[in-house]
Amino acid sequence: MIKTDKIKKPQPMIFIIIDYLWSGFTSLAIAMVLVALWAWGSTVFGEFMLPSPLNVFHQSWALLQQFSLYELDITLSRAILGISISLIAGLCLGLIAGSFKTAMALLKPIITILLAMPPIIWVVMALFWFGFGSPSVLFTIIVLVSPLTFASAAMGMASINQQHEELFDAYRCSLLKKIRYLYLPHLTSYVISSISIAVAMGVKVVIMAELLGASDGMGAKIADARVMLETSTVMAYVVLVIVFVSLFEYLITKPLEIILMPWRR
Repeated sequence: MIKTDKIKKPQPMIFIIIDYLWSGFTSLAIAMVLVALWAWGSTVFGEFMLPSPLNVFHQSWALLQQFSLYELDITLSRAILGISISLIAGLCLGLIAGSFKTAMALLKPIITILLAMPPIIWVVMALFWFGFGSPSVLFTIIVLVSPLTFASAAMGMASINQQHEELFDAYRCSLLKKIRYLYLPHLTSYVISSISIAVAMGVKVVIMAELLGASDGMGAKIADARVMLETSTVMAYVVLVIVFVSLFEYLITKPLEIILMPWRR
């Protein structure tokens, strides 16, 4: 968007794409500064305490080339399934709670309890209830991520302007028009925000749950590397997690935000 006399004029899509890609150089520059600090820290503290970026990047590339052998696909499938279920459940319950005060009164205490519980407690309880493996990992993701998406959706639904709703009712607009012209534009920012939160939190939770409650996946591999004192392998997995989350943010979430909410740029 370009501002002329404080009025934003819409630009062609190709301009928006180039503008978006160009803005990524700022993030890339900051990442390069952090890598430089990392390299400096490696020379100060030694390769065992803090492996050099070059070694870690080589290790990360080696892990990525043997995707299935190092069980990255297991973690990815668990994360996709767990985050999807959490998003759907949290958004649906949040929209219902935001629409009806009775539902909010019933669900709010449960969500508050879920948010207040330390994540490690859920990992331990999941081990008791489901044992080692995918069920306990998925349960931990759902129980920790759903409350966050619930809160965002409930807040969005509850903040819809009542006067706007009354206006649609006064003109006897159909439910479809109400959803298209009132609910969707208002809730889009909350849904996109929920997706970002769910992905970032879900990936962290799946690694933690696998580390403590599974015998396969990236978390379990990190646990093995910790036992063998392979610091570079641990760092390589961390780099891959950061890359996956960043790629999702820049390739999925941000483009959706630009397309659906152009007025924010």
